[in-house]
Amino acid sequence: MGWDDSERDFQWALRLLRRAGVTSDDYILCTTPNHELPWTSPFIRAFREIGATYVPAEQHSWDSRRFLAILDRLPITVVFGLWPETLAAITDSRPDLQRVFSDTRLIWARPEANRQLSAAGVQSLPFALLGPAVGLGLPDNDDLQVNGNEWEFCSRDGELIVSATTQRRTGLVDVPTGVRATVTATKEGGTLVQLS
Repeated sequence: MGWDDSERDFQWALRLLRRAGVTSDDYILCTTPNHELPWTSPFIRAFREIGATYVPAEQHSWDSRRFLAILDRLPITVVFGLWPETLAAITDSRPDLQRVFSDTRLIWARPEANRQLSAAGVQSLPFALLGPAVGLGLPDNDDLQVNGNEWEFCSRDGELIVSATTQRRTGLVDVPTGVRATVTATKEGGTLVQLS
């Protein structure tokens, strides 16, 4: 990954977060581990650019108490990157997830956590690592928005395959993601990924 790739990823993340309605008034609780920085740092940088306040927490179950303490003590309006492990630990101590997240207007959750929240009646949006790429849901569409200018996506036998476009520094071609999904093009020329 080069600096020019990083800048384009940041601009894409910034546009998505603004489309989702993230503003400088938001307090964001992030559960994104350091080893995911190639995927998540554009979003963290975009939070700073927007002027939102963000607070990190670990994704592990042992940090769920801190996650809840932050949620209880700060006016958290956005949760970014919620892990199923965190959600399971939260559910063990506070089963009423609608109440837990009652003051949170946007939740981006990993696919399994997204399904669990939906089953509990809590509205959330998907956040997924897709091989070398990342996808993010928006309030007006549950499909994953992906950066089609940087990555080419296709589905082979139901599995999502990703390749770098020619403008990226890396020459990744036909990377299997292990993710079951379909790919569609939008009227505006964008790319959407729908998880199976």
